[in-house]
Formats: sequence, structure tokens, C-alpha cells
Amino acid sequence: MPNELATSTSPYLRAHADNPVDWRMWTKDALAEAARRDVPLLISIGYSTCHWCHVMAHESFEDEALAALLNDRFVPVKIDREELPDIDSYYMNALQAMTGQGGWPMTIFATPAGSPFYAGTYFPPSPRGNLPSFTQVLTAVSQTWTDRRDEVDQMTQRMDRGLAEMADAVTSALPAEAAAESLSAEELDAAAAALLDSYDPAWGGFGPAPKFPPMMNILQLLAAFVRLGGTAEEGGGGSVGDEDRGRAASASAAEADDHPVSRARAEGRLGWLGADGHLSGELVLDCLIAVRGTLARIAAGGMRDQVRGGIARYSVDRQWFVPHFEKMLYDNALYLRAVVAWAKVERALDPGSKWLALAEREVTDTANFLISDLSTDDGCIAALDADSLNAHGVSEEGAAYVFTPEEFAEAGQAGLFGLVDSPAGGELSGQVVAAVRIIDWLGMEDVPFDADHPAPWDIDATRAQRETLAAIRARRAQPARDEKIITEWNSLAITALAEAALYKGVGAGAAESGTAGAREPGNTGAEGSGDAEEWGQAALRFWSAMHARFDSTDQPADLRRSFTDGVAGPGRGGLADWAQFITAGITVGQLPGAAASAPAASVPTLAGLGARMIDLFIDEEDEVLEVSDSLGDEILDVRASDPVDNTVPSGRSAAAEAVLLLAELGAETERADETLTAGRLLDLRDGLLGAYRAIAERAPRGCGHGLWQAERALAPVRVAGRDEELRGSAARNPAVTLIVETTGVPGPDGTTIEVPDGTAIVCRGTQCSLPVRTVDELERLLAR
Repeated sequence: MPNELATSTSPYLRAHADNPVDWRMWTKDALAEAARRDVPLLISIGYSTCHWCHVMAHESFEDEALAALLNDRFVPVKIDREELPDIDSYYMNALQAMTGQGGWPMTIFATPAGSPFYAGTYFPPSPRGNLPSFTQVLTAVSQTWTDRRDEVDQMTQRMDRGLAEMADAVTSALPAEAAAESLSAEELDAAAAALLDSYDPAWGGFGPAPKFPPMMNILQLLAAFVRLGGTAEEGGGGSVGDEDRGRAASASAAEADDHPVSRARAEGRLGWLGADGHLSGELVLDCLIAVRGTLARIAAGGMRDQVRGGIARYSVDRQWFVPHFEKMLYDNALYLRAVVAWAKVERALDPGSKWLALAEREVTDTANFLISDLSTDDGCIAALDADSLNAHGVSEEGAAYVFTPEEFAEAGQAGLFGLVDSPAGGELSGQVVAAVRIIDWLGMEDVPFDADHPAPWDIDATRAQRETLAAIRARRAQPARDEKIITEWNSLAITALAEAALYKGVGAGAAESGTAGAREPGNTGAEGSGDAEEWGQAALRFWSAMHARFDSTDQPADLRRSFTDGVAGPGRGGLADWAQFITAGITVGQLPGAAASAPAASVPTLAGLGARMIDLFIDEEDEVLEVSDSLGDEILDVRASDPVDNTVPSGRSAAAEAVLLLAELGAETERADETLTAGRLLDLRDGLLGAYRAIAERAPRGCGHGLWQAERALAPVRVAGRDEELRGSAARNPAVTLIVETTGVPGPDGTTIEVPDGTAIVCRGTQCSLPVRTVDELERLLAR
């Protein structure tokens, strides 16, 4: 008979519904049962695409004898970390405090009040190396609980104190004066230089294997490159910023005739910088080299799915050849945002370059993958599993993706793709497909690139390879889909799709045309406008559906963390959910047709959401911000604040982006005790970003999104106007923060300065240009 998990909204929990373990969900009733029986809790935390979670479930939780022991001596509780990230974070802190390491599956033993006293990760069914068997662990913990309760009580008291102190440690460590303002240009230069110290010149990325896609740091470096004048005309201008924010030093260097980008262009080096990966010693050039070296090697490697698009969770090896095969929505959304930003920079440098062609290939393949493989009718799903059934009916990691040499021979050797022979893939049943010749092509100056000499992925032989390999994969068992729609991750994907549509040139029909899932990934030809229509339409539809769930009658003004089949999950939305939700609304609001298709993405609605977010998660006392990542749990009441950007932007840095965009949007709304003006929002933005002063140079890899927002905060640029051609040009310019219809700046009579028909106005803060009518005039304004 199925256990309680059968009614869960989590696919991960439902997969354990038929276990002989009498699993309970995370509720007060489960804890009350443990108290009544006077037994400890066994809390098992994981997620649906976790390989070792599957292994432990098969080895232990499906075992009748072990289940009987577990049911007799514990109250077993199963948690999906993606539905309840605050609970997962709390117990992860406990695990790391006890063992010095973390991971999933997470195995926590706790008192009936939820206080942890012993923890681990995966335990095998029989002793293995230094690991005891799971049965041995259960027996020892049960005996300790029964015979040595005083020791358990002492441990839980120490852990409760330690975890409470840990929750406040970061905030308490920040000097009050450090949180008052955002980072200066000089501090951001130092942070970029510190990040580049860990750059891998041979294979891109930062640090050793395993390598995770460092997309937030890539966005930081791209913004630094633009700020340092890299994309100005002839590499010498750069965007003029607010001198009060310390831009003068960077601008004066950028305006010099010997600007590094100008020299590289004059010497004919600009086109191949980054192909060999080696840094130059010039900060502005090194930002570009590290971006190119990292993204090109990811795009050419096996972590990037060469057949259907999208990237896997991480690379096992340094070369980006062999992935851990699960595909997470947040990774692909951040990858799409990064390659769109990269394409903007490469277009500004040389609209005919090989680098731009590669960037646009990644934009198209990734956006199409999000829609075809990671979406439903009303949103983007959480993930695709790493494991699937192999030809023998046995679950195996990577079985859906790898090929034997005999299988690959059907696709031929004439195209771009080939099999990777890497020791990291030694346990796989086949080899991973990569496109390593892309790197050679980028570095060959004597190989032309024009209509008669297309990119290697656009030749007939490569298209034939992709079609053959896709057909082989389609005949296999496919990885399971975790169809939860997580507000934070779904919002990230919506933002990315909208940005891709704006970059590619979405037309006025974006809101009405297109069908989700109709386009296959891998289409990188000239039909970009059709792609853009589909991406824009999907972004508008997904955001409208998400807002409708938020504004439903049964959950008024309450943002939920997740939904499955339209049913809300157990968690309330945290700061990151709210912030990404608002950012997605602002981004889709720039799309043509947004007013009709997504009326909730209006300035008043977004301003109200911003005020609600601030009321819920941000307090200001004595000019120091107190930020909470969650609303607390009714059982543990945990309201920690962690500014570190990990797999996704932290709540703090996500809120900084939302607040920055709200200020540029000119959003104003009434709060209980004040009017939330644009100026007030800018102060709040700076307070949120000021926290990164303490870690920017010491640990830049842990605050990439925060540093990206600090880069944007130095000199945000908005373009106002309704002219479609001018708005399209602005959407492809790397200096532009936001595209709006009106300036948001009051004229002499107190009313907002309107933009004449057929023109655009460039605004930096309250300083706005005269109207311009041509793309050339607009680009010259943006290049200053």
C-alpha cells in the first residue's frame, strides 16, 4: 500500500510512495508522532535528478528488512530540497558543521523537535571503505537515543546554538559602513582581477575539476569589459557613467588612443583573442579572453548537448568533456542569459566574427532546448534526470546520451561532431559527443568565414550527423522529467527567453504567434526572427501563467515556491522567488505586445510586487539592512540570510537586480510608512550590494551575480521610445540596462518628458539626451 508520499506535489517524493518505508512528509503531525512514540526523526533530503539519491533508494529504501528497522525505531521523513530550500539549507549547515562536507542524499537524525544530532550523506547497504552500512548507522543511532539520551541532548543544544549563530554570522560580520553603498569601479576591477587569478587558460572556467558552469561570473566579466571601454567605437569610448560613482578613472583610460582593444584591433589580434585561452595581462582584454575561452570550450565540449542543445549540471573533468548528465533549468537559464550578453558584446566588436556566430548558435540552441525539452504549456519544468534505462533495462547514468563507436559510425565522420575518449567517462556504457574542432576553427585566421564558408555546425555533413544521432537517441528510454514549476527557476528561464527574443529581434506578433514545443533545438540557420517570435511568445505566456497562480483566489497575494500540475507545493516563496518573479515581469514588459498579452507586467503592478517583497524580506534599522532569505518555517522558524551566489543567485543579489530594474523603470508605490520612490530604490539597491564589499576580492567566484549587479549599478542606461527599429537596436547593445516607453524624467512643467514618435532618448539617471531618429545616432549616443 502506498505511503503518505503518494499525495505529494513532488515527483521526487512520489517516486518513494511505494517504498516499504513508512515515509512521512515534513509536517507538524510527523514531528508530533515522533514525540508521542519517543523516537528520533530520520530526515532524508534529496531531489529527483540526484543520482546517488536513486542509488540509496534502490539499495536501502526498497529493502524490506531495513524498512522494518527504520519504521520501528524512527519516524522517517522525506523532503524535496527544491520545494523546501530553507529547510534543506538549515540541515545542510548542520551536516557541514558535523562532518565538514555536504551533499545529497542528505541523511539527518533529529529529535522530535527537529534538532539535528547526527548527520551524513549516502550510506551503502554493506560496509564500504570507511563508510559503515546504513543498517549499522540506524542501529547505532537508535541505541544512542535509547541508552545515552544525555549526550544527544547536549549535542542538540550545541547544534541549535551553533546553527542560530551561523544564521546571523554573515550579517554580523559586515561592517555597518560597508553596507551603505555599492562597490566602486576600482573595487570591481580588483574583484575581476582576483577572479582571473583562478582562470584555467588551457580549458576555460575557474578552478580545478569538477567544473560547474560559471555563468554569473561570465556576466560579471562581460559587464566589466563594457565598463572598461571594450565595446566602444574603435575600443576607445565606453559608456559615460555617473561621475559621482567613480567612473571617471575608467572612462579616461578607455578614451585614450592606446586603449588595449584599439591596439588589439590595429594589430589584427582582436579576432583570435581567447582561441588559445592565454591571458594578456591587460584587465579589459583578459575579461574578454576569459569569457571567450570559457564559453567556447563549454560550447564545444560534451557537457553541452551537441544533439539537442542545453547543458548538463557540471563537467566531471577539467576539459568540459564528460558531464554529470542531469539537466537543470537554472543552469540552462543562466547559460542563456550569459550567451545573450556575450552575443551583444561580440556584435559590438565585429558583427561578422566567428565569435558572434558561435554565441548566436548557443543562444538559438539553448532557447529552443528550453522550450522543446524543459517546458509545459504554462511554464518551464525543474529538470531532466541523469539516469535512464539502458538497452538491458537497467537504470544507468548517461544511458540516453552516450554512443558506442559502432552507433556513432552511422552518423559518419565528415561533420563537426566526434566522440570524446576521456578517462573521466570510463564507467559509462558509451562515449560522449563533442564538437572540439570548433576551437581550432576559431583560432584559424586563414580560414574564411562568409556566406560561401559557413560555420562548421552549419554544413550539411554536421546537420546529417545531428539528425542521425537524434534519431538513435529518440529510440531509447528517455530520462524522467521533474515537472515541478519552481517560481525562482521558472522566472530565471522567462527572463532569459525574453532577453533572447529581444536580442534576436522579436516582432510585434510575438504575443500571438508560435506554439511551445513546435521547434526542435539545433536550428541555427537564418530563421532567427521566427525563433524570436516563439521565445517571446513563450516568455509572455509563462509569466502570465505564473502571475495568475500568484493572484489566485485561494492564495491571495502569496507567492508559492512551486507548483505541480497546478497544485501549490508546501513552501512559500522566498526572497529569491519574489525577486526573480519581479525581474521576469520587468523583462517581458519590454517585449512587443506585452501590454495586451501580459497586462500584469505593468509598472504599477510590478511596483506593488516590489514593495511587497521589501516589506516581507528587508528591514532597515540604523541605516543597516536586515535581509531574510525566507519567511520562516512553522516548525523550525528559520530565517537565515546567505549572500553567497551558489548554483543560482542568492536572494540578496537577486533582489538587487529587481530593485535596480524597478528604479530604472521609474516604479513608485506607497508603502505603509513611505513612498517608495526611484531614489529610495537606488539607496536600497546600494545597501543590498554593499554586502559584497567584504567578499568581492577574496571570494569573487561566490558572488558573481552580486558583482554583475554592482557593475550594472555604476552606470545604468535606459533607452526610451516606441519606435520598433530603435528599440531593436537598443536591445542588442551591451550598454543598455532597460528599454522603456517613456523617460520617467519630469520636464519643466512637472510631467514626464515624452518621446516623440519615431525617436528614442537615452537616459542615464535623470540626464537624458535629445531625441534621435536613426540607429546610427542611437549607437553613437550609447558608445559615449
